[in-house]
Amino acid sequence: MAVGVLVLIVVLAVMAGFEREVKKRLLGFSPHVELQYLPGGQPFLIENWTEITELVEKVDGVEEAYAQLRDFTVLEMEGQFYPVEYRAIDTGNKRQMAALEDLIMKEKYGGNADLGLDEKAVVAETTAKQFGISVGDTIKLHSPRNLEELARSRDITDRDLVAVEFGEMFAQLRKDLRSKMTVEATQEGFDFPDLEKIYYAIDGVQRENIRPSEREILNGILEILNSGVENEAGNRRLLRPGSVEKVLDRFDLLAEMDREKENWRLMETLREVVLPKDLEVIGIFEATKHIVHPNAFVPLPTGQELKNLEGGVEAIGVRVDDPYQVEPVAARLEAALPEFWTLSTWKDQNRGWVDLIARERMMMYFALSFIVLVSAFCIGAVMFTVTIQKKQEIGVMKALGAVPFQVVRVFTYQGMIIGFLGSLLGVGLGLLVVRFRDPIHEGLKWVGFDPFPADFHDIDGIPAHVNPVEICAIAGGAFILCSLAAWLPALKASRTDAARCLRSF
Repeated sequence: MAVGVLVLIVVLAVMAGFEREVKKRLLGFSPHVELQYLPGGQPFLIENWTEITELVEKVDGVEEAYAQLRDFTVLEMEGQFYPVEYRAIDTGNKRQMAALEDLIMKEKYGGNADLGLDEKAVVAETTAKQFGISVGDTIKLHSPRNLEELARSRDITDRDLVAVEFGEMFAQLRKDLRSKMTVEATQEGFDFPDLEKIYYAIDGVQRENIRPSEREILNGILEILNSGVENEAGNRRLLRPGSVEKVLDRFDLLAEMDREKENWRLMETLREVVLPKDLEVIGIFEATKHIVHPNAFVPLPTGQELKNLEGGVEAIGVRVDDPYQVEPVAARLEAALPEFWTLSTWKDQNRGWVDLIARERMMMYFALSFIVLVSAFCIGAVMFTVTIQKKQEIGVMKALGAVPFQVVRVFTYQGMIIGFLGSLLGVGLGLLVVRFRDPIHEGLKWVGFDPFPADFHDIDGIPAHVNPVEICAIAGGAFILCSLAAWLPALKASRTDAARCLRSF
């Protein structure tokens, strides 16, 4: 019995400690509630995020609200490139920075979380181990928009010049410009339908993924066609004299372009755009592979520059007073927010992991309870044997006038004493093992057995959390099982005939 209680207490305490450690790391850098603006069901840039944070912080149960921005990028380290996720934080938010500071592993790696507004970063321990990053190193983060620009430029260079690709359409536009134009009061006039047809045809081309130099010429044509004034009748647009020739000259410029030269000019422009951010690593924070976490934290202006948001953010992060009771606060937030705002709690975002931990704890309860149950059966078998061995004594008791209840009580008390002492011993040994778990762990590692490898869990040592209610439930359950295991043989013995018990006496 003591062994069963010992195992249950130690295993469940370690599981609870592991769960609390992971949740501590998760809640240290993740918002308890995340707000997004989704008009039409699509994420929308939040430019007035300071006003929204002020509104949110007035809701009961909200501790603070802050800008939230994250994205995937490419980390460059010693000539190697790796996909990573970064998260930009408002370094002016003292509470948020204090929460990040608590996660910094100062004793192991040194450093701090004083990002300020400089080109600095704090990286996850998992990332630091994977890429060999230390405090003081410099990492390069490439902007995702630069990668998009690179892909767009590749597609542009693969296509023909617009003068070739849309040659037939441009030839027809040349004819229309000459045939549809008439001189009116020294100005070049076009009927509105004819001019709109030409205008929208050119506008459709300039909206394509084309070379910047070609778009510049097409935009110049559109400006010319959009200039001028309406005539007195209001049915024609009058352009300045020579406007048609200027448009035709620009068509000639498109036709005279050299594809190789224009592609080279595009790549030269791209070379100036694709510049990585050099960030100094000033700290390494606790992280684990068991939950999704950012690989690095950077200041908000740096993140906005990397994502090209120009002062806006993509979401609002909210921290509440009690993250484990986040649902009521989320309901109040939903009622206070304007239309098109949506929210998700940290439990929603990590639903799979939360459910997995709950199922694992339930399965551990179920599996390890069999140890206590088997112990109870053993005690029942022992008590059954004792009642057989003591049948003469039972006969004497009944001959002297003992009622069945008194006989049951005698043997049940024995089981209760065994259950009480076994539970007490198991609780004591379990708490002792939990208290000295790290020396025991070191001893097991010394003999070549590591039950809790740090490389797998990303946690130094064995975390543990003792829940008094849980311990009382385990000890109480073991005591009740032992009492029941003793009561059943005692009940059978109490029904034995006294004469039969004394016959062999």
